[in-house]
Amino acid sequence: MEKLKPVILVICDYYLPGFESGGALRALVNLIDRLGDSYHFKLITRDHDGPLNRTSYSNVRLNDWNSVGKAEVYYLSRDNIRISSIRHLIGETQPAAIYLNSFFSQLTIFTLILQRFKKIGPIPIILAPEGELEPGALKLKLLKKLLYIRIAKLLKLLHSVIWKVASEYEQTHLKAICGPDCTIFTAPSLTERMILDDFDPNVKPEKQAGQAEMVFLSRFMRKKNFNWLLAHLRKVKGGLSIDIYGPIEDAEYWKECQEIIKTLPDNIKVEAKGPIPYEEVAKMLVNYHFFVLPTLGENFGLVFVEALAAGCPLIISDRSPWRDLEEKGIGWDIPLETPNTWLSVISDCVDMNNHDYQEMSQHARKFAIAWVSDPAHEEAYREVMDFALMSAAK
Repeated sequence: MEKLKPVILVICDYYLPGFESGGALRALVNLIDRLGDSYHFKLITRDHDGPLNRTSYSNVRLNDWNSVGKAEVYYLSRDNIRISSIRHLIGETQPAAIYLNSFFSQLTIFTLILQRFKKIGPIPIILAPEGELEPGALKLKLLKKLLYIRIAKLLKLLHSVIWKVASEYEQTHLKAICGPDCTIFTAPSLTERMILDDFDPNVKPEKQAGQAEMVFLSRFMRKKNFNWLLAHLRKVKGGLSIDIYGPIEDAEYWKECQEIIKTLPDNIKVEAKGPIPYEEVAKMLVNYHFFVLPTLGENFGLVFVEALAAGCPLIISDRSPWRDLEEKGIGWDIPLETPNTWLSVISDCVDMNNHDYQEMSQHARKFAIAWVSDPAHEEAYREVMDFALMSAAK
C-alpha cells in the first residue's frame, strides 16, 4: 500500500493561474512541482492575480478546492477573506505543517493569531518572508511595518516560527529583527528543472559595438530603483535601449520615471512593455543583450537565474545574494553609492563587440544551467520541511 504523504498547507496571497506577483509566486510554483511527489501540498490563496488586479479568475471554482498541478488549491473570494475562513480550512485539511510565503500578508497575520491563541492546535509554521524584512523593502511604508513587527513581538506571534530564507544575505537582515536565537533555514528559491532546454546561442541578437539592448523585468515599484538608473543615463554615448516588462504597481512612481525619460537624449530609448505571462519570459529574455536591475534589495532574485539562462549577463546592484559577477564573467554587481561605476559599466556594454559579448553570454548560460541542476537546492527545502514535520511529531 502506498504510504500517505504528509500534508503541507501553503497559505499565500497569489498563485496560479496568476503571474503578476513575480518571483515569490514562481518560486512557490517550482517548489510544489519539484517536491510534490514527496509531500501533499494544499494551498489557500486569493481569487485574483496580484495586488492591482481585482478581477476574479474565471476558470477556477471559488471557495472550493481545485486541482492545479501537484497541489489542491482553494481560491478565497474577496468576501471570504476572514480569519474564521482560515480557521475552518486549517481544521478541514489537518496539515502536518503550514507554509507561509509572506510576513506582512493579511492571511499570514490571521494564521499566526490563530496559532498564538490556540485556535488551530500546535501545527508547525514555516514562514518565508521573501525579502520583505530587508532594509530596502522595509523603507516602503516603514512606520506601519515597524508597528506591526513590534505588535507581533509583544503578542509572541513569532515565538515558535520556523523561518525559511533564500540566502545568507537575507538571513543577516532577518536576525537583526527576530534576534539571534530564532530558528532559520536557508534554501534558495527554486527554478524550473530546466530553463530553455532548446537554447541556441546563435539566436541571441548580434552585438554591434556602439549599440546595446537591455531588459528590465520586475514588478515596477520604488524598491526596484529604476528612477535612480534613469537619472544616471544621460552621459551614455551610443545607442542604448531598455525595455521594461512587468506590472506597473506604483502609478505615481511610473509618472516620475516618465518625466525623467522625456529628458533623456535621443540615443537612449526606454519603453514599458507591460506584464508578460511567465511561459513567455525566458524566450523574451533571449532577445536582449543584458539584464539590468538597480534594486534596493533582493532576498534572492529568481529572475536573475532566468536571465542568465537566456544568455543575458547581469547589471545589478550589490544588494542581493548574487555577488562577484564580474569575477565569474557573467555580469556586474555594483554599489549604488558609485553611480560613475554604473555609467562606466553600461558604457562598456554599449561599446562591446559581438565576439566579446557572445563569449560572456555563453558563460552566463553555462553558469545558470549548472546552478539550476544543483541537487543541493532541492535538498535544502526537504531539510526545512522534514524539520517541521519532526517538530509536529514530538
